[in-house]
Amino acid sequence: MSDEHGKKSPFSGLEDLFSLISGQPGPSRSPEGLSLTELIRTAEFEEAVVDDETQQRIRELQEIAESIEQKVAQKAFKPGDRKFRIPYRKVLNPQQLSAVLITDAPLLVIAGAGSGKTRVITYKVSYLIENGYQPEEILLLTFTRKASQEMLQRVDQLLGGDYSGNVLGGTFHSFANHILRKYANMVGLPNNFTIIDTQDAADIVDLIKSEMTLPKKKEGKAFPRKDRIYTIISKSRNIGISITEVIERYFDGLMDFADELEAIGSAFAKYKSLANLFDYDDLMEVLRDKLKENTRFREAIQAKIKYLLVDEFQDTNDVQNEIVTLITGNRSCVTVVGDDTQSIYSFRGANFENILRFPQRYPACKVVKIEHNYRSSEGILDLTNNIVDTSVLGFKKRLKSNRESGQVPLVRKFGDAQLEAGFIVDKILELRENNLTFSDFAVLSRASWHSNYVQAELTKRAIPYVVVGGIKFIERRHVKDVLAFLRLGLNQLDAISWHRILRLINGVGQVRSRELIAEIMKNQGRVDFSAFSGKKFYSGLKQLEVVINKLVDGHQTPATSVNLVLEYYGPILKMVEDDYQNRLKDLEVIAQIAGKYESLEKFLSEFALEPPSNKFQEKTTPMIDQSEDGAVTVSTIHSAKGLEWHTVFIPFALDGLFPSARSLGTIDQVEEERRLFYVACSRPKENLYITMPSYVSQWDSFFTKPSRFLSGLRKGVYEVED
Repeated sequence: MSDEHGKKSPFSGLEDLFSLISGQPGPSRSPEGLSLTELIRTAEFEEAVVDDETQQRIRELQEIAESIEQKVAQKAFKPGDRKFRIPYRKVLNPQQLSAVLITDAPLLVIAGAGSGKTRVITYKVSYLIENGYQPEEILLLTFTRKASQEMLQRVDQLLGGDYSGNVLGGTFHSFANHILRKYANMVGLPNNFTIIDTQDAADIVDLIKSEMTLPKKKEGKAFPRKDRIYTIISKSRNIGISITEVIERYFDGLMDFADELEAIGSAFAKYKSLANLFDYDDLMEVLRDKLKENTRFREAIQAKIKYLLVDEFQDTNDVQNEIVTLITGNRSCVTVVGDDTQSIYSFRGANFENILRFPQRYPACKVVKIEHNYRSSEGILDLTNNIVDTSVLGFKKRLKSNRESGQVPLVRKFGDAQLEAGFIVDKILELRENNLTFSDFAVLSRASWHSNYVQAELTKRAIPYVVVGGIKFIERRHVKDVLAFLRLGLNQLDAISWHRILRLINGVGQVRSRELIAEIMKNQGRVDFSAFSGKKFYSGLKQLEVVINKLVDGHQTPATSVNLVLEYYGPILKMVEDDYQNRLKDLEVIAQIAGKYESLEKFLSEFALEPPSNKFQEKTTPMIDQSEDGAVTVSTIHSAKGLEWHTVFIPFALDGLFPSARSLGTIDQVEEERRLFYVACSRPKENLYITMPSYVSQWDSFFTKPSRFLSGLRKGVYEVED
C-alpha cells in the first residue's frame, strides 16, 4: 500500500498480513496476462553467492559422487552353499540381495525413496545370524527406537526364534546411555547420571540467565529467549564450531550478544557437570571422547561388536559419524544405509557430507544402489527423478517402478489462499469416492502456518484431520513435574528438578528455592530441611522430604515410585488446575508405562530418549475419527519423512516460501530445500498436487513467483492447470 505521494506506508506489510490471517482475499499481484506455465518458465531468481572455498568443496564432492559408480556392485551376489532358513534369492531383488550378502567389505547402500531400505536391513541382520554371528555381537543403530524394534521383531519372524532380544539395537543416544552406564567404572563416570531433554536444558539456561548480570536489550534488540540460546549452544556442539561462529552463520541478528551467549554456554557445561546431568549432546560427545581417549574401552567395545549397521546414515552428525568410525576401527564390519537425497535435518546438526564421503573414509568400500521403487507410480517417479537430476550435489540415481504410469503430478495456481484450500478439500472429497478413506490423504507444507487455510476449510466441512505437532506429551507441565520427582530419586544433585518441585510449596519462590538447593548441595545431596524448621513453609518441606527420601531408599519399583509421587502431587494439582482430572489421566499413563520397567533408571532414560507417542496429548485440532474413514494428515514435510499416502498436496509452493527466503543465502541451504521438495514429492503412491495462491505477504515481503524448483524441471513431468 502506498500513500498519495507514492511513499510506502509503514502499515502496508501489516495490512496484508492481517488480510492473510483473517482469510480475506487481497489484491492479486501476479503479472497481468501471464499464464502459470509462462510464470514458471520465465521467472528469474536470485542465485546464492558461492565463494571460492565452497566451489572447491562442491567440485570435490561432485568428483566423489561421480567416482562412486566404479564401486557400485555390478553383479548380484549369491548366497554360498550353506543351507539357509530364508530363501534370500527368491524374496529379494538383485540389488537388495547384493546389499544383504556383502559382508567382507565396508558397504554403502544408497536406498532411494520407497525402495525397501527397511527390508534390506532386516534381511541383513538375519543373514549375519545365519552366517554364525551371535545376535549380541551385532549393533543396529537407528534414529527411532520404534524403527529398530520393528526391524528386530521381523528378524524373529524370519528366523522363527527369539533373536532380537540379544541384538544391540536402538538409537545412537540409547546405545550411548547403555554403554556409558555399563562401562562407567572403566571410563571414570558416575553411573547414576540423569538425562535431561531439550526443555530441561532450556530451563537450566534460563536459570543461568537469571543468575548472571545480563543486558535486557542491546541496540533495541531483546536478549534471546532460553530456547533460542539452547538451540545455539547445541548447534555449536553438533557441528563443531564456536557459539560465536554459529551466531555469525545462522543467527547474525544476535551478534551483539555473542560474548554473553559464550559465557552462558560455558556456565551451562559447568552446571551440568556439577549436577551430574547429561543432555542429548553430552551422550554423543562423551561416548565419542571416551572411545578416542581410552584405548582399553575402545578395544572392549570393538571386541563386543563384530558387525555394525547404521540406518538413515544421511541424518548423522559429525559426532555420530566419528562414533561409527571408532567402533569399526580398521575392520570391514560396517554397513551404512541411507539416501543422500533425503538429507533434510541440518538444523539438527546432520551433515549431508557424511554419506557422500563414506567411500573416501573407507577406500575398500563397496556400494549398492537400490533403485526399484515399490511405492509410487511412474508419473510421480518421473518428477522426483528430475528433481535429483537438477541437484548440484549427491549421488545420481534413477528410481524405477513396474506400476502403471498413473496420473502426472498437477501444478495449479489460485487467486488466493482460500480458493487454494477449497480446491484441496474438494479434491479430497472427490477422490474419496474411489474407495479411499480420509487417512489416504496428506497435506504437507514447508512451514506449519502454510496449512492454516486448509485446516480452516477442513474444520468448516467437519472433515476429521490430525495435525502433526503441537505440545508433546512429555512437555506438558504436570508430566514434567512428576518426572522431576522421580529424577531426584536417582540423582539428588539435580538442581533443575529441585527448582521445579520446591516452587510447588506455598511460600517458596525463586530466592527461597536457591537457598534450599544450596543446603542440599552442602549436604552432598542428603535431603534434610531441618535447618529451615522455623519457616512458615517448613511443614510443606517436611512432607516433601519424606517423599524424596522414600524414593531414594531404593526399595521402590518404578510403578510404586510413581504412585508415591502421585499421592503427594495429586492434591497440589487439584488446587492449581481446573482441568486436573484430565491431567491426572496423563499421569496414569506414566504409571502404566512405569509398570513395564524393573529399574527406575531405565524407565527415566528411555522416557527422556524416546518419549511416549503424542497420542496421549489432548488435541487442539479435531479428534481423529475412529471410524474406518480415519483422518486427513496435516504435517510439515520434516515430520513426514519415511511416511506415505495415496494422495499428497503441497500448498503455498511460492518462491520465498518453498524454498524459504531464509534459506537462499548459501548453495548448501538451497540444495537442502531442494531435497526437502524431493521428500515431499516422493511421499504419494498415486496422486501429487502442487498448489499455490497468487500471492502471499509476510511482513514487508510479497511472494508471487512459483517455486524455482518447478522452473528447473523439464516439460512433461508435471501438468499445469491454468
